[in-house]
Formats: sequence, C-alpha cells, structure tokens
Amino acid sequence: MSRRQLPDLNGIKRVLIIRLSAIGDVIHALPLASALKDAYPHLEISWLVEEIPADVVSGNPDMERTIVVPRSRWKKGRMHSPSVWKEYLEFLGLLRSHRFDLTIDLQGYAKSALFALATGAKYRVGWWRMRDGANLVSRPLPRRAESVHRVDWFLDVARALGVENPCVRSPIFIPDDARASVQEKLKQSGFEPGARYAVINQAAGNPPRRWGLRRFAALTARVAERYGLPSALVGTQAEAADCEEIVRLVTANMRERGITDIPVPVNLAGRTDLKELAALLDGCSVHISGDTGSTHLAAALGIPVVAFYGSTDPAHAGPWNQSDHVLARKDLCSPNCTIRQCAYGSTGSPSLGASESAEFVGAGVPPLTAREPMPRTEGRAAALGASKQAKDYDGQPATALCLGAISVEQAIAVLDGILPPIGHEYN
Repeated sequence: MSRRQLPDLNGIKRVLIIRLSAIGDVIHALPLASALKDAYPHLEISWLVEEIPADVVSGNPDMERTIVVPRSRWKKGRMHSPSVWKEYLEFLGLLRSHRFDLTIDLQGYAKSALFALATGAKYRVGWWRMRDGANLVSRPLPRRAESVHRVDWFLDVARALGVENPCVRSPIFIPDDARASVQEKLKQSGFEPGARYAVINQAAGNPPRRWGLRRFAALTARVAERYGLPSALVGTQAEAADCEEIVRLVTANMRERGITDIPVPVNLAGRTDLKELAALLDGCSVHISGDTGSTHLAAALGIPVVAFYGSTDPAHAGPWNQSDHVLARKDLCSPNCTIRQCAYGSTGSPSLGASESAEFVGAGVPPLTAREPMPRTEGRAAALGASKQAKDYDGQPATALCLGAISVEQAIAVLDGILPPIGHEYN
C-alpha cells in the first residue's frame, strides 16, 4: 500500500467512492464518478453511501454497485450492543471482500477514513478537505485556485487522477414505477395530466436556514395567480404539518381572490420517496426551495430552481449552474453565523413588504407586520432593529436575519425570468 502515491487508472479496475451523506453533497459528487467513467470506461466504480441519500446513486449507469451503510439501524441499536458490533464488523469484512484497488474519500471524516482503511485498497485518496485524522489514511488531493463550487472541488480529484477537462454529468436514474406513482398522486389531487406545475419545498435542515411558512404561502399563491401554476409541496413526514398550513393559507387566499380554475396546492410531504421526488421534480416547470437537498436534485435534473440561502454560501454550495436564481443577503450575515444559529439571535425576522402583506390578507388570514424590502445600503443594525418588530406568525423559531430580508417580490422578479406570466390578473 502507498497512501502517498497516485495510481495510474489505466492499471487498476475497482474503485470505491465514499460519500456517505447528505443528499446535496452526494449529488454534487456524482460528476466525479461520471468523469472517471468517461475517461476510463474499464473502471468498475462502486459507491458507499448511507440510507437516506442512497437512491441518488442507485441505478446510476456509471456505477457497478451501491453499497449502503445501515447507519440508522446501527444508531437505533446503539454501538454497545453485541449484535450491532457483530454486524458492523461483518460490514467491514464485506468492504474488504470487494478487493478495491482505489478508494476516494469525499467525506473526509474519521468514519469515512475507517471505511477506506477497512477495504485494504492499495491506493487511498480524498478531496482537499480531510479532517478528523482522515488525512492520515487517505492522501488529500489539492483543489485548484479557480475551483469555487463543491462540484468543482470534487472534480479536482478527477483532475488530479488524470482526467482532462471533465464534463459535468449527474445521472439520476428514475424508474418508471416512480413516474407512474407521481402521476397518479397528481391526478388524484386534480392536476391535469401533462399540465405544468411548480414544486415547493419550504424546509431546510435548521430553522435559521428557512425562509418561513408565511412567505412560502404568499409566494405559492402568487405562483398560481401570476403564472397559472398549481403547486405540489414536498418534504419529510415531519414537515407535513407545516406544508398543510401552507395549503390552508393558500387555499383561503385563492378562494378570496376568485381563483377557481387552478387546483389548490397538494401536500405531498412524507408521501414520496427519493425516486418519486426525482420524478416529481423532473416533470415540473420550476422548483422553489431553500437550502436543502431537493434544490440540488432539481438542478441535477436540469430543472430551473429558485432558492433562498442564508448563512450557507451559495457560491460553494448553491444549485449548480443556477447562481442567478439564488436569493441571498450575505451582506447581512456575521462571520459568527452558522447553519444552526443566526448571530443576531432569535428576535424574529423582517416580514413581507406592505403591499405583499395587504394582498395576502383575506378569508381569515391575519396580516403580517408591514415592512418594505430593506435597501442594501441600510446595514445590519437597521435591519436588526426592524426585525425586532416582527414575530413569526406561528411562534416557530425565527428565520435568520439575512433570509428575513428577502421579499416575495424579489422572488417574483427571479421567477419572471423563468416563467411566462399568464397575462391576466384575478380580482
């Protein structure tokens, strides 16, 4: 074994890519596998991944196999359980039995390093960001100065291994039964077969990364009115209640405004697996979302995305090749902001503009605190002062200050560059 030497890919056969999670990161790593397969068709490429994002990889024509780490079962059984330890050691033995020649660690943590070491592969490399001692197991490969996005960071590994001018391909396999299931769900919800629709995901991993239910409800209503599009709301089962609240608000608004020729939103949260979500996105006209996995899934499928980003830098981790469709106010972020906490505290967030709030009042829907979108020249102190006057309507943790400064009208301006307005307005 030589951790420091780089292999000649013409002289090896079996490659294991290790990117365990999360959905967006696994999607961003897909072009690496495709680039290797394009340049070296003889390679047998396998992927080691955890259960939740496994369907991103499964069925990929560039993959020989997908090896799923049963992390949730191990976690449920606790590592002090003899049966879990037995299964874990058997799993490590399974990895070794595949006799991989090369491992590529794109996770870069101790857990992925242990898997790489367990394979017994002669060559072990990783991307540039190797932590928790992973750099002692696998050789970190440098990123280029011009590489900014994660897709390019991962492709830098392919470049270091001899791939010249790699193309960005992200194959997502969608089985026919997943497409049929989605079409049946939409039909049952009143969507016409073949009709255009939007897919909306209001969720993100942590409350400070979320734009807010009320804003998504206002935008969903505007999408129906301005573009004539019904919307399908997606998310996990845990997010179904939030999506149902959006459905309630939008339905009331549509009835108040006399919009009867467009189906009300359908709540599909918790009703699709990852393959069905891909099928749903693959058939939509636009995906409106936050900093979450479905954003990257839609982008990989070539679907236009409008995304709301908080502290996460979209230059590094935004939807690939759609930077013009990202709404972000990084000028309002502190260096102390993280994806889990806004440095300005949970004081509420700037709400919809006055005109946006007024047009969303009706049918028992209470207005939000009126506030016009903040000019960029105002600065953090003024924005924070305004944010203290607004509270989330449902008492949920407030969104980050930077996200709260993004208005519905700003989102509409981006959507106008993607979708044609229907040419008439409702009362």
